[in-house]
Amino acid sequence: MKIIQCPTEIAGQMGTLCNELKKKGYDASGFNWFHSYIKYNYNHVVNTDLFELKNVISTIVPHGDILHFHNGNTFLTGNYDLPLIAETGKKLVMHHWGSDVRTVKNVKELNPYPLPPGYHTDEQIHENLLFSSKYIKSAIVQDAEMANHVKDYYENVYILPLACSISNFTPDYPGENEVPVIIHAPTNREFKGSEHVEAAIEKIKDKYSFTYQVVEKKSHKEALAMYSSSDIIIDQILCGSYGMLSVEAMAMGKVVVAYIRDDIKEKFPKDLPIVIASPDNLAEVLNDLLKDKKRMTEIGKAGRKYVEKYHASEVVADYLIKIYDKL
Repeated sequence: MKIIQCPTEIAGQMGTLCNELKKKGYDASGFNWFHSYIKYNYNHVVNTDLFELKNVISTIVPHGDILHFHNGNTFLTGNYDLPLIAETGKKLVMHHWGSDVRTVKNVKELNPYPLPPGYHTDEQIHENLLFSSKYIKSAIVQDAEMANHVKDYYENVYILPLACSISNFTPDYPGENEVPVIIHAPTNREFKGSEHVEAAIEKIKDKYSFTYQVVEKKSHKEALAMYSSSDIIIDQILCGSYGMLSVEAMAMGKVVVAYIRDDIKEKFPKDLPIVIASPDNLAEVLNDLLKDKKRMTEIGKAGRKYVEKYHASEVVADYLIKIYDKL
């Protein structure tokens, strides 16, 4: 099976999945046109740009059996190449990640907390999904929160958990630091709910001795180094689900705090160890954690086990291969 993934690297997932597929004996390559300060770097992903990618479509498409697109994009802006690609008979799947499909209308209906609008209007998202699903019948999303935004468009919607190369993470469980370290790492402050995090920290700063750090504008390597010395990592507390920061933090054995909506929580495995908090009770949740170091250690260990069981890249790649087989 020859697999091409492109054109947008999100949270290191394209690289992680391609690397794991290669280990399992598949011919998998990725092509990424999206570059940021995070600087993901994987052996089997070519960092390129739109101009270069456009020039090699005629080589890439005939080579692949499966074309796995990411973030609502194909090779060309506007997905103008999609009708011609569909005519080749290649197996196609679209992997949606968030702002490419999350509309203001859906968020207002489903989520108790508002989220900032993405880079497309609701009308643009609707038109993009209509166009893509006309030619691509199957979509992949990371969880039930995301599935809500695409289920009315595609014939098949598959949930694929976020993939983590756990061998890259040595657990260092919380509770040993004399002064606990709390980290918040917003890539988008509005989306992550950073103002609520800072308000909660302000409420408890005189009750306990702790260090609070904000990790912003760091490369992936630099950020991981900072996470490794922490005890508690606060992820997104508005969206209703958890992201890659939570997965990597659990792989390191850290306590993860995030907001998980009740309707989404019931779709996750029962042993989900994330400490659930909302903007309304984050200060109280942090207060309870800081006064119980033994509990923090137990949560950290549970988090590592959870990632090994559900998010390990070899496990997720096996799920992905089953999806490919169904195409």
